[in-house]
This record gives sequence, structure tokens and C-alpha cells, in this order.
Amino acid sequence: MKFAFKPIAIAAALAFIGTAAVASPMKPGTYTAKVNGHNAPLTVEVTVDANKILSIKTPDDQESLGVGKVGLKKTADNILRYQSIGVDAVTGATFSSNALKEGVEKCLKQAGADMKQFTRKAEKHPIHNRTYQADVVVIGGGGAGLASVISSMQAGAKKVIVLEKLGYVGGSTNVSEGALNAVDDQRQKAQGIKDSYETFYETTMHGGHDKGDPTLVRFLTSHSMDAVNWLESLGVKFNDHIGAATGSLGQRSHYPATPYGNTYIRTFEKVIADSNGKIQVLLDTPAVKLIQNKSGRVVGVVGNNFGSKVTVMAKDGVIIATGGFGANVAYRQKVNTGVWKNIKLDNSIGCTNIQKAAQGQGLFLAQKVGAKLIGLSDIQIHPCGTPGTGLMENIRTSGRNRIFVNSDGNRFVNEGAARDVLANAIFQQKGRTYWIVVNKLRYPTPDFKDRMGASIRNMEALGAVVEAPTLDELAKKTGMNAENLKKAIADYNAVVSGKAKDKLGFVANNKDDKQMTEGPWYACRKVPTVHHTMGGIKINVKSQVINTKGKVIPGLYAVGEVTGGIHGSNRLGGNAIADIMTFGHAVGPHIVQGK
Repeated sequence: MKFAFKPIAIAAALAFIGTAAVASPMKPGTYTAKVNGHNAPLTVEVTVDANKILSIKTPDDQESLGVGKVGLKKTADNILRYQSIGVDAVTGATFSSNALKEGVEKCLKQAGADMKQFTRKAEKHPIHNRTYQADVVVIGGGGAGLASVISSMQAGAKKVIVLEKLGYVGGSTNVSEGALNAVDDQRQKAQGIKDSYETFYETTMHGGHDKGDPTLVRFLTSHSMDAVNWLESLGVKFNDHIGAATGSLGQRSHYPATPYGNTYIRTFEKVIADSNGKIQVLLDTPAVKLIQNKSGRVVGVVGNNFGSKVTVMAKDGVIIATGGFGANVAYRQKVNTGVWKNIKLDNSIGCTNIQKAAQGQGLFLAQKVGAKLIGLSDIQIHPCGTPGTGLMENIRTSGRNRIFVNSDGNRFVNEGAARDVLANAIFQQKGRTYWIVVNKLRYPTPDFKDRMGASIRNMEALGAVVEAPTLDELAKKTGMNAENLKKAIADYNAVVSGKAKDKLGFVANNKDDKQMTEGPWYACRKVPTVHHTMGGIKINVKSQVINTKGKVIPGLYAVGEVTGGIHGSNRLGGNAIADIMTFGHAVGPHIVQGK
């Protein structure tokens, strides 16, 4: 697939390559170095001749699909192009990009390279202002944005242009588990699951503390299966087994058959590649201003590509799909007057989303043209954060066959509770932290890779997981009380076997929950982390943006986490992907055909 990348001066690139050709001779051969990647240690393998880097490989990397792996490939390609590690890190995949550059540098030193030559600043960004014409412009190339793009094309748009601030598409959808809640008669009935649109609606409303907009919630819950069918028509394959995402409050979560949320993005990328130029993606191009005509209609967007002004005019309208503001620490503290007002949402609490992406720019753009922002204090805290980053790598809390225990080894909460309940319970524990404990049911062997591509060996190498053959040894390694830990497992097993009712309220699913009896045992420390911002731009059921006077802003639409009113003050697990796909799928006919 060809995207419109940042401009590169061909002459300058050739000049750099030519300069590299006269570098001090290296010892030809293949060299390797071990560095820490984002998800696991990785090997960097560099082959050189006397004067040039010939190839860069990472044969064992476990970086995330759509994010870290993109960072590795783009960085390697640029190092080879410029014959220097002095290239830009890929926006949004900085950690993986820098890990690769570190590994290449170590290999070059082994080869005896002139490091002054091979570390010079290589990439240049000459100013090149330009203007594009489109039917629809989409701000944000994440899951919501790409769904809107394809929906607009299918509705008849001949040209759709995406402005994406990162160096790749997919945003935080890439690193989500991909759970999509929908009432699915065929799959649910095959598992004996009783469900209905009304049940889904009531659960979503009550789970959001009855603060959601009933019209938006009704549309989400009654049309999310349409989104599933649409995604399948595009090529997405779902597992037949219906699961329950953490905090879903019901068993209606559809999971892609291939690894997590990046499945949706890979499918969208193929559709874009096959669009014959109808869809164009401008990477590294954050939007900075909405353009309005004299009557107040939004008719375009101004973006910035490394200092170059990019103007994109939109005949039919503009869709904002920039995601939330969970990583904007200053802003989330400013608006934190709701359910978490007694918790300081400062830098000590991380964010699960892509840091560069979840900054709230879409809110600010809309606000400048009069959009009404609602529910900004409705911030969701997820229980599955990694200490120090807030990301949800390592052992996940979703799924079955796991318990949550505090630093003393005691269970303290119903593991199947809503996310706000879980987070509140964690904040009451010593150090505002806990351990998720699993065993061979989740990881049959230390080298077994879960559906996210992670293995215990990888997690251990980064110091994220503790492994032990027995509960006594696990307790010793983690500092927990061994008797408490063994009792926690015994109590859980009694509930799963049907011999006891859980005092904390956990209800076992006899088909999915099994007794945890044998080692090896694994423990992973977790902390609460900002996961989703439910507040945002006020929209109607057609995704049209509403201004502070209650009127539609002509030509302006919004889809996904950037919007408010759909999830109330607590989003159910599995409803985020349902939201972006349901409203993304539906928006095309509204903006293109005026339906």
C-alpha cells in the first residue's frame, strides 16, 4: 500500500548515500546485537560491506503489530536509504525506533565503522506547502477514522483524504484487544447465551450510570451487529466463540481470529490499497485548523507536515476521529471533577493509549468552531496498567482463569466487576497496586505465546512477570503471604467447581472458567491506568457535531472516542470498538449522500 509520506529531497538523499560511500572501510560481515524492545528483548542483525550497510533484520522481535513492527521497518528502511542512524524516529513508535537504532549502532561499532559518518543527522524536511481537493476529509487515521474513510468511499465519495499525525495508521486500535460487543443470535445461541438488543441497551445505560444519551446508546446497541457483518464483508474473520471483555457486564464480545485490534487495521489498509487512489493518507500531518466559509460551514482542514502547510478542501464535509485525551495529563487534571475527583490523575498514573495520539486535539479544533463539549470529567480508569507506563502489555486482565490479589495475597474484588469498581477497589489497596495471578491454564509453557504475541519468557526478560513452580515459591518471590495466596486460589476454585458462592460476587462460567491447580504459576504486578475518555464532542445520531446553541455545525462530523454521550460515565469493556465501528460504518451515507 502506498501512503503519502513526508517529503524527501531526492537530491539530498543521494548526496547522503554518496557521502557514505567514501566512509572509512568496515570489516565486511554480519553482526548482531541484543537490545530491549518495547515488548521483549530483540536481536538486531546488520550486514555490511567495506563501505555500506547492506541489510538490517530483527529476526526475533516481538514488537506490536501495526506499531512497533512498523517503527522497526520504517526506521530500518530509512537507515538503509540514508546510510546513517541519524534518522527520525517513527512518530508514535519512538521506543521501537530507538531500540533499532541502538542495535544498529552496536553492530556498526563491531564492524569498525566511522561512527561520525554513520550517526550524522540525515533526514531533511524542506518547506513544501500544498493544497488538495477532496469530497471528504478525515482527521485521524485510527480505527474510527479508517472506518469512516471506507464508509464514505462506499457511499460514493470519489476522493477521501486522511490527515494522520503519527507515522503510521491505526492509532490505539492497533494495540487494543479488539473486543467488539454485539448481539449475535447465531454465535451466542450456539453457546447457550441469552441476550437481546434491549438487554445490551440496558446494560450499557446502567453500566454508564445512566448518563449516556439514550438515542446514541440505542443506536450503538442495535446496530453494532451491522458493523460486525460489514467488517466480515471487508475480510475480517471473527472467532465463533463469544467472550466477555474485562468490565463488559455480559458475554457478547467478538474477537478477531487473528491478533487483536490490528486485524481491523490490516483489513482497512488492504481496502485502501485497492481503492485505486480514491483514498489518500497523509502521515505525519496533524490537523491544526478547521476552515469555515462565510456561512459557517466547515469546508476544509489545515495540517502541518514538518513545517509545511497542508490545506485540504472538503466538498462534502470533515470528520473528526482523533480519539481521546487520556495521555494529556494537564488537560485530564483540569477536567477531572467527576467520579475520580479524589484521585490525582497526574504523571504517576499512565495511559493505555498511544501517547502521541491521545492528546485531545480534535476536541480543541471542534471547540474553536463552536462545538459543544460534554462529559469531560467522565474518565475511565482501567485495572490493567503496567507500573511506570500505564500500557496494557504483559499478562492481560481480560479473559478467564485468573485472580486479583493484593500485596498480602488476598483477593479483594470480584474480577468480573465493572472497570470503575475494579479500579476503585485497587486504589484502596496498599501502594494502589495488585497482582494478577495465573497458571498453566493461561500459559501452558513459558514459551507459549498468547493471542497478543507475548510469552512469559519475554515478560520475564523485561522484569514484568514473576514465575514459580509452586504457590509457596511465588509468594516468596513477590512478598505475598503464602497462606493467604493459597487460600485465595482455593476459594476461587471452590466457586468455579460450584462448591461455594463467592463472597466478593464473582460468578463463574462453567464453560470457560476452570480450577487453577497446577504450576507453573505466574504473577504480574498491575496498577490503575487511564484508558478511555468518555466525554467529548456532542453529536447527534448521524454523527453531526452540535454547537453550544444546540444547532448542527454544517459540514462537521465526529466519530469514536473524540465524541461524548455514548458511554455515560463508565464505558463497558468491548464497547469502544463497537462504538468506532458502528458509527464509523454509518457515517458515510450521512456525509456523502445527506441521508
